[in-house]
Order: sequence, then structure tokens, then C-alpha cells
Amino acid sequence: MSFLTDTAWPAGLLKIFDICQQQPSPANQLYGPYTKLFSYCFGNSFDFVVTPVDPPSELSSSDDAESTAALVVFRVDVQPRPVLLAEIKDGVWLTRADLRFKATEHMRQRYEAMVGECPLPRLWGLSLLGTSLRVYCSDVATGDIKPAIEGRPSPGRALPSDFLEGAWDVDILSQEGFDTLKKFVKEIMGAAAAQ
Repeated sequence: MSFLTDTAWPAGLLKIFDICQQQPSPANQLYGPYTKLFSYCFGNSFDFVVTPVDPPSELSSSDDAESTAALVVFRVDVQPRPVLLAEIKDGVWLTRADLRFKATEHMRQRYEAMVGECPLPRLWGLSLLGTSLRVYCSDVATGDIKPAIEGRPSPGRALPSDFLEGAWDVDILSQEGFDTLKKFVKEIMGAAAAQ
């Protein structure tokens, strides 16, 4: 079983997500399944490793850190260097504009902390709210991130209730989610092999 040759998520992986969704803690619902998912995507080689990372210092003292899990796929050559980052939060973050805004801020902070360490031309990032996916990509040379990480529309006002609604529009466990991940995992592996 190989992600690069498979055409859909394996039933066993989907079962892991189903079983873990029954756990009371959001961290237990998401951390293990996503570790398994990314380990499956990057295969059995010793070239890449999936590991948890601490929150950026801006988050480490806040309540937001408790509802956040982060995994980074590192390319291992002389030292581990990030090639994919994933910021994982409970699906409840989809339901409120202020939480969606915080999710984008957390991605910005992750990028600022890691983009300079990426050995490849692009650093891919995934914001996962439950299984809802928003994909980011940064040009390592310029630091440009797409989609642009949005700031508050009016700093002195409450966020509109529909702010960033629909931005996490792909279910990672769907066929579209599988195809999306396959596309950039192939790019990451190809770029790493070319070095």
C-alpha cells in the first residue's frame, strides 16, 4: 500500500478517524489519526519524519494552544528541515468568525517560524479544522504565502459572522482531499529527490 500509487484513502485509515472521533478530547480525536495519515502519505522511507511541534511562542501561553495540535513533516538529511506543516484544530473552529480568524493567524505564525528553514522551493501548509482543509503554500525565496493570510477587515470592529466562511472547503477524507494531498506530496518528494 503506497499513497503515491493508491487511488483513494485506505479503509483502515478512515476507520482510525471514525474510531478516534468518539474520544472526548479533541487532541485525542485528531492527533493520532493525522499522525497516521501523514506517515502514510510520506511512506516507509527514512527520508521524512512526521513529528509534533510546540506552538509558536505567541501561542504557548494562551488558551488557544490547548486546542491546537501541530505536526510537521521534516526532510531528514543532515538535520531535520520542514517541508510540510499542519495546524490541526477541533471542528468547532469552523463555527465562529473569531476562531477562523485565529486559525489564519496561527498559520502566519507557523510560517514565520519555519519558512526560512525549508530546504525546498515551497513550504506547504495545511490548516485543518476537524477534517476541513485549507491549503497554504509559501514561496521560500520571497516569503509570499497563498492564499494571502487575511487580517481583520476593520480592526476596531467585531468580525462579520461570515468572515472566512467556506475557506476550509475540502474534507481531507474525501476523494478531493486525497487528490489534493497527493498533488503536493508528489511535488515535495520530487523536489527533495532533485536536490
